[in-house]
Amino acid sequence: MATYKNKTDLHMHTSSSFDGNYPASMMCEAAVEAGLETIAFTDHFDVDFYERHNLDFRQKSSYEDICSAQDVFSDKIRILRGIEMGQPTYDLALTEKSLERFEYDFIIGSIHNLRQMPDFGDLKYTEMTLDEIHALLDKYFAEELILAKWNGFDTLAHLTYPIRYIIQAGIEGVDLSRYDDITDEIFKTLIANGKALEINTSGLRQPIGKTMPTENYVRRFKELGGELLTLGSDAHFTEHVGAGIDQGYEIAESCGFRYVTCFKKRKPVQVKIEK
Repeated sequence: MATYKNKTDLHMHTSSSFDGNYPASMMCEAAVEAGLETIAFTDHFDVDFYERHNLDFRQKSSYEDICSAQDVFSDKIRILRGIEMGQPTYDLALTEKSLERFEYDFIIGSIHNLRQMPDFGDLKYTEMTLDEIHALLDKYFAEELILAKWNGFDTLAHLTYPIRYIIQAGIEGVDLSRYDDITDEIFKTLIANGKALEINTSGLRQPIGKTMPTENYVRRFKELGGELLTLGSDAHFTEHVGAGIDQGYEIAESCGFRYVTCFKKRKPVQVKIEK
């Protein structure tokens, strides 16, 4: 496998995330060791779990930790001040108020659960029929389209997120082709709004064994005119920082992308793909 230059990893979590494990400084040390040039810390802000996750405190803690890391590592690696807004369209007033608190370089938009439901990782797929699973996915992709139309983020994360857990549960026979029309609409919305699509490499180290979304979706995004593409390991541990990023670059290149996208004060900056 080729090793790429100017590598970016724009999706990782510190101990300020409810499921994070290490401070930004330790994640930075791992990023430098992994040969990354630019990283973004994107701690979770799942709007519909605001009280449960104590997000008022966690958001402030995350931002201050990132700024401290920028001061210490400024001569070694470029660090973006980011946040992952989970389910932002479930409470837009709270979302927009929260985003006004700090100055971010980069905002991820994502959906981890349906309204009034637990995370897709906590659902019991073995107790569902295939029709029930497809019905869940119908609602999921509808929420992804609502998210895309909101347009308050910079990249759309892990588009095929629920599939990671469906495969992990040993479920076979899920027909993703039935969602081709709506994923095309999601892509067209991102393109029209100048937003990026993320290649999330975390699936490469999990039972799904593939990126989220998979290569065929990345290629379709390109065919429809997509030009902005981000890569993220979704690391919650130091050992996962930069994991799978080279494979993500290979997918981007094979789908016809000549650049991946970085951000500065919410503005996209194209970084040439080079070996």
